[in-house]
Amino acid sequence: MNSKPSLFFNRFLIAFILSFFGLMRPLHASWNLKEIVSDASAVIHQFKQEGKIPKSVWDKAKGVAYLEVTKGGFVISGEYGKGLVVVRLPIGGWSGPSAISVSGIGVGLQVGGTKTDYVIILNSDKAVRQFSRGGKVHLTGEMSGVAGPESERQALIKPKSNIYTYRSTEGLFGGIALQGIEIREEPEVNERYYHRAVSPSEIFSGEVQPPKSAQSLIDTLNEPYPK
Repeated sequence: MNSKPSLFFNRFLIAFILSFFGLMRPLHASWNLKEIVSDASAVIHQFKQEGKIPKSVWDKAKGVAYLEVTKGGFVISGEYGKGLVVVRLPIGGWSGPSAISVSGIGVGLQVGGTKTDYVIILNSDKAVRQFSRGGKVHLTGEMSGVAGPESERQALIKPKSNIYTYRSTEGLFGGIALQGIEIREEPEVNERYYHRAVSPSEIFSGEVQPPKSAQSLIDTLNEPYPK
């Protein structure tokens, strides 16, 4: 049996994956945070209005992250996520958004693309510090994203974790574990949005005034939780 076609395909597949990784980063870093702010505002508003996350979880949150992840492809499947993080300010209210991203690639039989919205609740100062220092945040060990409670009763009995994660995919909602992934700071995206180089720690401290386009997100975070 001739193995040359198989060998050629394997080499082509490896070369394609490597080139894909090389292209993915610059393309992913070119997105606009203003659009993500608008998407995050709409998704968080929906989550709050429909009570998808218990009110007590929202009230105690030290910070909130949002990621919209697109997954798709045939044979080569990629995942690209872009989003933001905001934290509660010591003086009250919320900080401006800091851009984040996540990406991955796999090999499998997947047809079409699927968009998933993740809302990530930062429950502790330690979780906030992980995002404040910039660079990469690894959701592993004690910083793993644990499926969040979906009712007040669950919120009372579930052991508290540093991070709760929730997702919504094409109308399906639920708490979902999010482990082993790497979330990156996007300094170039932040620089374009704030019109100067800023660090996550500067944004989260309240030193940096949020652009006017962030007001819709801040208003959504501040809006009363429905009774």
